[in-house]
Amino acid sequence: MRKTGVVWLLAIALLSGCDDQKILEKIGFVRSIVLEQVEGQDKALKVTISIPKTNQTEAIVYSDTAKSFKQAKIHFDMQNDRKIMLGQLRQVIFGESLARQGVWLPMESVFRDPAIGIRTHVIVAEGDIGHFVRRSYLQGGTMGEYLDNLVRSDPATRGHFDTNLHTFLRDYYDDGVEPIATIVGETESGLKINGIALFVRDRYVAKIRADDAMYFSLLRGGAKNMALYMDEVDTSRGTGSIAMANVTGKRKIKMLSPPDPNNNKPARIVVELKLKGSLMEYDDLLQMNNLASQPALEQAMEKYVADRCRRLIREMQKPGADAIGLGSFVRDKMRYADWKALNWNETFAEADIKVVADVKIRDYGRLIDANA
Repeated sequence: MRKTGVVWLLAIALLSGCDDQKILEKIGFVRSIVLEQVEGQDKALKVTISIPKTNQTEAIVYSDTAKSFKQAKIHFDMQNDRKIMLGQLRQVIFGESLARQGVWLPMESVFRDPAIGIRTHVIVAEGDIGHFVRRSYLQGGTMGEYLDNLVRSDPATRGHFDTNLHTFLRDYYDDGVEPIATIVGETESGLKINGIALFVRDRYVAKIRADDAMYFSLLRGGAKNMALYMDEVDTSRGTGSIAMANVTGKRKIKMLSPPDPNNNKPARIVVELKLKGSLMEYDDLLQMNNLASQPALEQAMEKYVADRCRRLIREMQKPGADAIGLGSFVRDKMRYADWKALNWNETFAEADIKVVADVKIRDYGRLIDANA
C-alpha cells in the first residue's frame, strides 16, 4: 500500500507538470503597452500591445480604441489564441500629445494590475509610435527587448533616468519634487534617447535635451562613473571643447532663506556641485596640457558647468517643474502649515537659485606634457 501511494503521488506530480507546460504554451507575455490620444475623441485611447513570438525575434501586435486599457485588454483577449499576461511587461509608452494632456487616468488602469512590476519603464515617445512597434531593428529582437536594453544602457538615462512605475509614482505623490520620464524618438537605424520629459503632476510640460542630460543628472542628485562633455569652454588661452571620463559628482543644497509670500520675497537657494574626473580630451586647448595650467583650466570648467546648470534650472522654472527636488529641502526647513499654504510650483518658478561648481581634474590620461 505504501508503494502504491508513492506511485500515485509521482503520477500526480507528472500530470501537474504536463498541465503547466500546456498552460505556458498558451500564454502571451506582453512586453510593451502603447497609449495614444485619439484625435477628435477626448475620452478615447488608442491602445497597442506587443507580444513576442516564441522565436523572440518577431512580435504579435494588436491595436484597439477604447475608454481604458482594461477595456482594450478584453478586446485583445477576444482576438488572441493565447491568454494575455502582463507579468513580463517592460515599458508603458505614452504618445507626446497624450502625455501633455495628462497620463494619470490612462496609467492608473495599468499600474493597478497586480501582475505588473514596479520596474516597468515609463516612456514618452516622439513621432509615429505605431511604426516603432511594427518595424524591425538592425539590433535584432522585438521593440520591447531593444527598448528595454536601450533605456538601461544609454549614458543619458542609466541609473538616474531609468524611470519606472515606482519612481514615477513616488515623485507624483511627493509634493517636493516632480516626476520625469525618458523621451524616445525614431532614427533610420532604430530608436534613440531624445531627452528627459519634465512633468508637473501628470502633465508633460517641458523637455531636457539629451545633450543636457548629464548636467541634469548632477542637479538631480549627483553622478558616478559618468562621461561629461563641455563645448566652447572659455579659458585664458582660448576657447575649446573638453571631455571628461569617470566623473563622480556630489550635490549639496543650501537654503539661504525660505519663501516669504507675505513680504513678496522669493526663496533663496544655492546648489553646490562637486565634480572630479579624468581629462580625456581638450581640443584647441593643448597649450594648457601641463600641471601649471591645471588651476586655470579647472576654473574655466567650473564656470562652464555652473552656467549650463543655471540655464537648465531656468528652463525648469518656466513651467514650474521642480524635477530636481529642491522643494524637499525647502519643506524640511519650514513649518508644515507654512509649507502647505505654499503653491510650490509657483514658488519654485520665482525662486532665486544659484549654482556653484567645484571641478577637480583627477588626471590627464596620456595628454599631459610633464615638461611644459
